[in-house]
Amino acid sequence: MAFSRYALQQEQFVKDATALVAEAEALLAAPEVHERRGEYLAALKTAQEAVSRLEVIANPVPPGERANEFARLLERLAGSDFGAAEAIRAGFPAAIIKDAAAYFDVPAARIRAIVRLPETTAHTLAKRGSCLDAALSERIWRLADVLAMAREVFEEERAARAWLLAPNRAFGGAAPIDHLDTEPGATAVRQVLNAIATGGAA
Repeated sequence: MAFSRYALQQEQFVKDATALVAEAEALLAAPEVHERRGEYLAALKTAQEAVSRLEVIANPVPPGERANEFARLLERLAGSDFGAAEAIRAGFPAAIIKDAAAYFDVPAARIRAIVRLPETTAHTLAKRGSCLDAALSERIWRLADVLAMAREVFEEERAARAWLLAPNRAFGGAAPIDHLDTEPGATAVRQVLNAIATGGAA
């Protein structure tokens, strides 16, 4: 009962914090804050990151269920203290392949193709509870990093995922996500996202 009350309090806190972020966004539109716009934007970003973390706290993983490793990686990317190189060298859990597939709502085979990991190897690693090597982990990190960039550009999680999964003329009719198996492909995706952010092509 105490836990239930605590969870409700946390959920209310998330709602209150989200409302404050909305108020801050409205204030940014006011002409009198233009001189300190950079300062206000930095504060707003901090508040948004805090709300994201509070949502995780307010919605804990039920007993017996495992947290989505890909979602956890995205949360870590949002933190300024995340050491990507160290995490990649250490290797991400092999379960992150299936978790990434669940996060994007696509077959695991599609994520394995991006990571370039054979199905049999993926199953063996997951069964043993092993970690991916640095090369495979870097490709997973690249997928999360580009998704994080898309979220910033589109300002909405669902829109970011939809854009990455949709066929795009800029990539010859292929989906942007399928170009993330190589760094040059990822660079091309980032360039298109930059163009969208600055009012260019979609």
